[in-house]
Amino acid sequence: FAVKLTYPEPVTSWNVEELQEAVRNGPFVWPGAVAIESETGQVINLERKNAEERTALANQLLAPSSTIGAAGTRGTRNKKVHRHLNNGDIVIMNRQPTLHKPSMMCHRARVLPGEKTLRMHYANCNTYNADFDGDEMNLHFPQNELARSEALSIADTDHQYLSSTAGNPLRGLIQDHVSMGVALTSRDTLFERGEYMQLLYSALRPEHGHCAQGRIVTVAPAIFKPKMLWTGKQVVTSVLKNLIQEGYEGLTMSGKSTTDPNLWGLAGANEEGVVVFRDGYLCQGILDKKQIGPSSGGFVNAVYEVYGHTVAGRLLSVMGRLLTRLENMRAFSCGVEDLIFTREGEEKRRDALQGAETLGTRVAAKYVGLVDGEEKENEDQVVDPIELRKRMEGVLREEEQQAGLDSLMNSTTAKELSSLVTNSCLPTALVRAFPANQMQAMTSSGAKGSKVNANQISCNLGQQVLEGRRVPVMVSGKTLPCFKPFEPSVRAGGYIVDRFLTGVRPQEYFFHAMAGREGLIDTAVKTSRSGYLQRCLIKGMEGLKVEYDSSVRDADGSVIQFLYGEDGLDVAKSKYLSDFKFAAENLPSLLGGLGVRGDFDKVISHEASEYMKQAEKAYRKSGDLGASDPALALYSPSRYAGSMSESVYAAARKYVDENPDKVIRNKKKGIEGARGVTKTNFNAILDLRYLKSVVEAGEAVGVVAGQSVGEPSTQMTLNTFHLAGHSAKNVTLGIPRLREIVMTAAKNIATPTMTLRLIEEMSTDEAKKFAKGISKLALSEILDKVTVTETVGKGTAYTEAKKYQIRLDFFPSKEYMKEYAITVEDVVSTIEHRLLPRLQAMTRKELKKRGDEKRVKAGDKAKASDAMPEIGKSAGAMEQESGRPEGDAEGGDDDSDAEGDDDATRDKAKSNRQQAGYEAYEDEEENMLAARNQREDEVEEPEDEGFGGSNKGSPEPDSSEDEEDAADERKARRSAAKDRENRIKTDRKTNDIVKFAFDDISGDSCTFTLEYDSATAKILMLHLVENAARSSLIQSVPGISGAMLDTAATEEAKGTPILAASGVNLPAMWDYQHIINPHHLYTNSVYDILTHYGVEAARASIVIELQSVFGGHGISVDPRHLTLIADYMTRDGGYQAFSRMGYRGNASPFMKMSFETTVGFLRDAVTEGDWDDLTNPSARIVTGRLGKIGTGGFDVFLPVRNGESGGEAREVGEEEGDGDVEMEG
Repeated sequence: FAVKLTYPEPVTSWNVEELQEAVRNGPFVWPGAVAIESETGQVINLERKNAEERTALANQLLAPSSTIGAAGTRGTRNKKVHRHLNNGDIVIMNRQPTLHKPSMMCHRARVLPGEKTLRMHYANCNTYNADFDGDEMNLHFPQNELARSEALSIADTDHQYLSSTAGNPLRGLIQDHVSMGVALTSRDTLFERGEYMQLLYSALRPEHGHCAQGRIVTVAPAIFKPKMLWTGKQVVTSVLKNLIQEGYEGLTMSGKSTTDPNLWGLAGANEEGVVVFRDGYLCQGILDKKQIGPSSGGFVNAVYEVYGHTVAGRLLSVMGRLLTRLENMRAFSCGVEDLIFTREGEEKRRDALQGAETLGTRVAAKYVGLVDGEEKENEDQVVDPIELRKRMEGVLREEEQQAGLDSLMNSTTAKELSSLVTNSCLPTALVRAFPANQMQAMTSSGAKGSKVNANQISCNLGQQVLEGRRVPVMVSGKTLPCFKPFEPSVRAGGYIVDRFLTGVRPQEYFFHAMAGREGLIDTAVKTSRSGYLQRCLIKGMEGLKVEYDSSVRDADGSVIQFLYGEDGLDVAKSKYLSDFKFAAENLPSLLGGLGVRGDFDKVISHEASEYMKQAEKAYRKSGDLGASDPALALYSPSRYAGSMSESVYAAARKYVDENPDKVIRNKKKGIEGARGVTKTNFNAILDLRYLKSVVEAGEAVGVVAGQSVGEPSTQMTLNTFHLAGHSAKNVTLGIPRLREIVMTAAKNIATPTMTLRLIEEMSTDEAKKFAKGISKLALSEILDKVTVTETVGKGTAYTEAKKYQIRLDFFPSKEYMKEYAITVEDVVSTIEHRLLPRLQAMTRKELKKRGDEKRVKAGDKAKASDAMPEIGKSAGAMEQESGRPEGDAEGGDDDSDAEGDDDATRDKAKSNRQQAGYEAYEDEEENMLAARNQREDEVEEPEDEGFGGSNKGSPEPDSSEDEEDAADERKARRSAAKDRENRIKTDRKTNDIVKFAFDDISGDSCTFTLEYDSATAKILMLHLVENAARSSLIQSVPGISGAMLDTAATEEAKGTPILAASGVNLPAMWDYQHIINPHHLYTNSVYDILTHYGVEAARASIVIELQSVFGGHGISVDPRHLTLIADYMTRDGGYQAFSRMGYRGNASPFMKMSFETTVGFLRDAVTEGDWDDLTNPSARIVTGRLGKIGTGGFDVFLPVRNGESGGEAREVGEEEGDGDVEMEG
């Protein structure tokens, strides 16, 4: 592998011997050379040269070539030898997908003869997301000194310690190293002199500069008698003492361990959970994942902050070797003894899982209402299995009800089974206890795995989840053929009580495979989604870079941010800036690292510091943010040390005044402070650290922001919806939501919601009532039962009529009036003005459709068109005079076929047979109903139709006056009912209805009759009534489907009611300013905020929404990246998407062409005479030039002699036309 890669090294008197040896070895022996390049650029290939010829060429390396012409050109260029890659060469490694900057890092190569694989230190695996199961990587070999120096000083691994996403460490020790870290620092680890020395010598290499003093420094033993013994903590102290350079003081810090301190017993519970370093000595604590792993605030991170990236890199190398040596000495393996329980433990597990048999039935019975949920469930309570099965069938056939049952079942099994068995068995019931139990040592220290893994091996697998639900049910009502239909048991729903240790049953194995398959599919799908999302982001913001005035500008010069991230700080450098205790404790070392001991007054800007002080004082006194301009607006933080963000300044001032850790000297209060730290030098170090943390000019912040959003998005699951116990809390999450905000900038989002903060005077009950008042309420939600009776007989408008008598039974009016805050008048008005017109229109449409179907079947289209009259056209002679012709015209009632009555009768009978499943009436019952309806038709009682005979149930009045009042009231009600019925009969939209009656007193029922010609097609009226009832709204606010009280948010707001509404309608909410606080209206629809509140509000909304997407998945992304994305999207006052539509306004045609639809953008550029000034990175790549970002973002000025006489040197600027500066001489 090393003989394939070559480097053109110039020949000098210092390296000539090595290069001569390489030329003699030739191209096939390592370390050799492939070719020699002469001064003129002529290349001599060594592949066909024999040993003698190669030796001759090697001897002539320093001699000039005979082909050089004039003497003046001699020595201007050296010969170059294209030698093999050698030990210590700089290479750039890359693993795809290259999702962020650290996916390409610079390493020093070490050639291993005979090896066919790449080896890498474990600490770097996290940055590449690499493991050792066959991963392939790319190796790039820089081909000149400029590339080598940039790779070494910018892309080297030590500089990639912190991630740009949120400033957290990327590199750290993993797996066995962490396990050994726990073993090394536990209290019972003691070493004799020989072991102590062996550990130190295997870890530290004085010849590689690991020891600052040039030799290994040791510490005195902790125990002298009966023999000298060193603790494991002293080994760590010794390592740190050797790595710290002269002039620096020892590290002081404290932090927490991953390992639960209670695992160490009562003695260690108070101490071992906290890691304490004092002056470079490890006093107490365990070094595990939080301290030496890739975690923020740990031991390695503290060393990085105080002593710099080189020492932190060395510490990782040294600790890696030390812990590897320790593992060689004491070994580490995991066996079955670490997994099995004691006899008592097995009994505990069995007892805990005993409830699985009855739990499912109990929860299901409670859900379907067979067991009263108010009372504490009795396990002995008998549930009728037939009734339970019947109700379970109803639940499992309805999607929403099934989702509710799944949610309840999942929460109950998690609480009553999974948690119970875990808490009772792990880790107390195991045969081997921590820390001797290697499995527990691994999971608790963060080395590998989690409690879930240990739980699945030793306890049980638990509930298998598919798309947030339990295992789906087949049409038969079973999850698998071996279960009973509609079985309520938890096992049938995918809960596994078995464990890996003793094996799982076939059914459980199948369910587990289902859940595993979902994970694989999810991973495959989201990879492409997140990849395209990241490409769109990076393409849009590739030209954004920080200028020398700390502003962020696009390649065309347009300003995106006047100060990067609103405080000018680099994400990776600013993480420790606000840890004031750490800064005070390590102040001398930090000051030494900054290197400004004597030149402090030259660097600090007293003018900026004084203005900062005055501005903060003005705000503190007035409470008005506009009291004065912030210091950052007038004094650029990159130029003036002392100009900083108001939040950092205020926090530092508060810390100094309160001095909670007693680290700053205060003579008045008698506080000595840490190492003589005074208020003055503490503020000075803060100013300098802020200056040091300012983002560097030329930084490609746009690309970094795109990577910082794109890379974490690969960790998200693709779950679209998250149901938090109620439909109003349904929100889009994960990548679909990111795409909605960033890639499409959607006007109409999938799940819009509003957060309404009500006025403080509102009680919770009033808030709930208001929530019901603005929620969408359909007639179907108060309907208990719908009965449709179909009869044929003498009609009002037809001699032979088909009548549909429909009875709507509502829930008791007292209940629905209280529950939904509506009145009986609202209900009857909805029926009259919404339900009936909609039902008539749907019925006529269905009749027409059925009629057309029959005629097509019959095949005689000409006659069929005569039989089916259309509006406004003459229908010819009809067999029967219609009393209401418009009913026929619109509805298409006549569906008799051209063949005559026989076919019509046959079709009708067939239609009846098909509908038999739905119309469950027997012949006798039908006849009885028909007779009763006939009698009702004949006996006309108009005054009773208004309220359906409800006066029978009304109480008898006591006095004659009351009787008169009641009579008057009844009369008025009858009159109103009569008027209403006449209105319905005569209205063109509802004139198919021949009879209407509503129970005005109780409001519990309504009956009406639709009448059509008896020859019309058979239709399923019940289905139409149900659909019409669902779409008939009693109340609604346009755009809002529902609202509910958000109890969690209300508690956070200290009792002020907060509503969560599904849907968006901000102007409608402004009308309720006596109820809603208008200053706290919020919606997740960025477009609506932009429309109603302007572009600044929309920009803030984008940041909030992006943060909530990542926060919901437990991912932290620095707000500086999100504000940059939001500023870019709203750069022109609108809401532009990261898509080709959003890029239309980009100044660079090459950028647009290299993104998507190349020909389209090329055509537009040519036809419009567009031009490209080659400032955009895409344009420069297309034309093969160096990008004007990073080290290419500035030009080099060189002093050159003017004339041959060697006069005064003058500075001549060479413009970077092609991005290269030639340096000769």
